[in-house]
Amino acid sequence: MFVLPGGDLASAGAARRYVRGAARSWGLHPDAVDTLEAITGELAANALEHSHSQSITVALSLAAGTVTVSLTDEGTGQVSVPETVEPERESGRGLLIANALATRWGQRQTGGRFTVWAEVVLEAAPG
Repeated sequence: MFVLPGGDLASAGAARRYVRGAARSWGLHPDAVDTLEAITGELAANALEHSHSQSITVALSLAAGTVTVSLTDEGTGQVSVPETVEPERESGRGLLIANALATRWGQRQTGGRFTVWAEVVLEAAPG
């Protein structure tokens, strides 16, 4: 786990770097690393923009060929993928991107903390 300041938009970059470093250290394929980094950036940006939390926590796990990245903040509520986003709008695409890249994703509220997670199933090595 990696805890970052919630009020600093630079935390999104730090979250991406943390996930990239961990995924590389596990020897994941570069495409999987890029996917995890992109998902993390979108989830972190959403948490930083909407939760008003003092901190966000990034967690990454690998089990049975699936990598799970999660972002936890002090927020409450529910997130959903928008049906459409106006082309000229500069924001609102984060969950669309995460939804497109992740195998599956979800959210949970636990003890005053809100977590959004995404799973990426790794492709089996050839042969």
